[in-house]
Amino acid sequence: MDILLDRFLDLMEEATIAYKDLLYVLQKERKAIVNSNFQESNEAGKEKENILLKIRIVEEQRQNIQEKLADHLGYLPQDLTMTKLSESVQDPYSKRLKACCSSLSALLQSILEINSGNKALIMHCLELVTGSLTLLSNLMSTNPVYYRSGAVHLSENNGRVMSGRI
Repeated sequence: MDILLDRFLDLMEEATIAYKDLLYVLQKERKAIVNSNFQESNEAGKEKENILLKIRIVEEQRQNIQEKLADHLGYLPQDLTMTKLSESVQDPYSKRLKACCSSLSALLQSILEINSGNKALIMHCLELVTGSLTLLSNLMSTNPVYYRSGAVHLSENNGRVMSGRI
């Protein structure tokens, strides 16, 4: 049982480190979005993908260990939370589990907040670009007709080929 708990805690610490890395990359991404630095934003996206892959691998390993711990303690794997686990084991493990749980909770909350902020920034930038494109496309006709009086007639058929002859 001690070996399983040690391995479980090691995996939780690996996950904590990965989530800290993710938070750092999300902060870099925010800076890149604010500075309109698309290259840094793309690099941050690639870093996020790598970190998320690492988190997925650690999570699969954690679930395997959690299933073994649940069997040993008489719980269903989906019912065994970190709180229940910390209450079911003795002290050096109990304290470490509680500390890990609280640090992970705070870290995940920070990640959610900065991620939703980044999403709002990206949506705002997208709205600005869409508005600019709409303004530019409505500003000038691609092929206006000038009359002798100086008036400009904007055809409804701008940008369409009407005939192959001149």
